[in-house]
Amino acid sequence: MSRALTTTTLTLTVLCFLLTCAVKYVPLTASGGYQEAKIADDSYVVKFIGNQYNNMDQVRTYVAFRSAEIALENGYSHFLIEEDASLMETRSELSSADLSIETTSSMSGGVRTEVRSNFGPEVSVDDVVGIFTIKLMKKEHPVHKSASVDAENFIEQNRHLVKR
Repeated sequence: MSRALTTTTLTLTVLCFLLTCAVKYVPLTASGGYQEAKIADDSYVVKFIGNQYNNMDQVRTYVAFRSAEIALENGYSHFLIEEDASLMETRSELSSADLSIETTSSMSGGVRTEVRSNFGPEVSVDDVVGIFTIKLMKKEHPVHKSASVDAENFIEQNRHLVKR
């Protein structure tokens, strides 16, 4: 096998591996990640967009982890999840494609190029999206104590689950 072919094969293998991994805990990119939108002085919508390699538990942990970070970054010690609108988004993709190019020339000097494509069947892919609406609090909620999340404690207890 030639060196150029080996390098190309290795590069494609690494690229395929990187593209098929679960989305890590990173700010939103084209492949997924977290983002937030401030909707009031003490309220945010926090979202994590995963892919078919993330599961719902992992995505919800990432959304809660980002919620805890937001609370601490804004001088709050607790947060309350007011709404969990997490969902599975189904999208369609075409599976692998075959592309063939055939060029023929005639004896009279004419050239004819024919391109044929054969796309594989359409497949459905489920992406996991975690969406929390949170309220930031200076201390635990007086009525909903069990629903109040201590931000610092949550980060400490779940840091090992977050893949960066």
